[in-house]
Amino acid sequence: MAQQPRVRDLLEEAILGGELKPGERLRAEALAQRFGTSRTPIREALLQLEGQGLVEVEPNRGAVVRTFDRDDVLDLYEVRALLEPAAAARAAQRISAADIERLDELCADASVEEQIVNNEAFHRIILEAAGSPRLEVAMRAASGIPRAFRSVFWHDDRQRAESMLCHRRIVSAFRAGDSQLAEAVMRMHILGAVAFLEETWPNR
Repeated sequence: MAQQPRVRDLLEEAILGGELKPGERLRAEALAQRFGTSRTPIREALLQLEGQGLVEVEPNRGAVVRTFDRDDVLDLYEVRALLEPAAAARAAQRISAADIERLDELCADASVEEQIVNNEAFHRIILEAAGSPRLEVAMRAASGIPRAFRSVFWHDDRQRAESMLCHRRIVSAFRAGDSQLAEAVMRMHILGAVAFLEETWPNR
């Protein structure tokens, strides 16, 4: 039983990180060999990831990595705009000084690829600092967007600058212990991503 969550986490990481591409077929035997397990934990993990919206299981054909369209990504970001500000507000009252310093370090100038990785770490630290297992589960589902779709923001100079400005303001709010400011800036940050998607991603 302890093996299955590990397999699910590894599969999720491979999908979100882009190792397993949208539309790629997920064969239980090959995945079992890759992760050094039997096929049963793989099948259970695929069902869980189907529930999370990352995998599509087709009758008599097996599983494939889900392909996201504009509406899927917009929907996920709109849900994040409801959940993540609440996480930031909670974190402002609970986050440690060490985590604040780590967030500040993640705001430093870096290459685009480094900033993409730093962004993921930044949001993960805040969610963990919120100290709400239920909120963490909900956010995990709402954050299930492969990196190829998430990284588009960081390749646009204006959007990247706006995102980094929001990150620095969130750190300032945490230093001040200001829940309302942390919540407001996080909401602006996520809604800025929604506006960017609506502006740059064609309707069809």
